[in-house]
Amino acid sequence: MPHRRNQYKPGVCNIGQKEVSVRWKFIRLFLPVTAFLSIGSFYWWDSLWVWFFLLCSTFSLLVLCWEVRTRFCIIFGFFSLHNFRHLGELEEVENPDDIRRDRKRVWEITLQAMAIALGYATSVHLLASYLGLHH
Repeated sequence: MPHRRNQYKPGVCNIGQKEVSVRWKFIRLFLPVTAFLSIGSFYWWDSLWVWFFLLCSTFSLLVLCWEVRTRFCIIFGFFSLHNFRHLGELEEVENPDDIRRDRKRVWEITLQAMAIALGYATSVHLLASYLGLHH
């Protein structure tokens, strides 16, 4: 039986359309911030702070995109919650097997997003540093 995207499924789906809409708003915030920091890396190529903030914004953007695509919120998964109703109407996950599946998915998303964000931010920083030193 195929999964309906408007109900809780452990490790797969824990947020409904209203929660997804909130994440789209955050994506609209983090996308220009990440673009600005990426471009800014070439102006402030010797700043580790720019690299750090680029890493954080890229990580956040990736997590938000994954949450929208998969309808699985890592914060809700970590704290054993789900929401398919109105914003703020959270329900607890009580089954230990479901909690374990959710937490496993949280770690998968977090580690994948961090690896990609680290690769991206470091690549941009190294390229900017190289161009800055050889300019």
